[in-house]
Amino acid sequence: MFERFTKAARETVTEASLIARDMGAMTIEAEHLLLAVTNSPSPAAGVLHDAGLDDDGLRAALAAETARSLAAVGVGVEGLPFSPFVNTPRFGQSAKLALERALKVALARNDRHIGSTHLTLAVLQPSVGTVPRALDGAGVDRARLISALSA
Repeated sequence: MFERFTKAARETVTEASLIARDMGAMTIEAEHLLLAVTNSPSPAAGVLHDAGLDDDGLRAALAAETARSLAAVGVGVEGLPFSPFVNTPRFGQSAKLALERALKVALARNDRHIGSTHLTLAVLQPSVGTVPRALDGAGVDRARLISALSA
């Protein structure tokens, strides 16, 4: 499937891996893909930035979601261990699903290649998970983002 990815989209996936590793994550998840898009020079990044989702804004929304999720089970963020990994993290379920959805988005649009916009749309589509909860908590209108990216 990666042969269908544009060079920029492949670089975004590689960046997501580095972000996950730097955050001490054992797996690359959808939120790492979205963070990588915000750091890319792509039209999708521009749409995200216009919505207040630059790297800092998205990291803040994700941190707030993590704190809310942990608080729901009586755990505080400050007690979590950080464990940087030497090796590259593997793809987690949400990232795998996002990559599959990116292919479906490209096919639905009759595009021959998968770009950063397809990847971003794929990450934004689900109504459940860390990314939708973080964006909802930050007051970001996902439907509006999806509409702007689809134009």
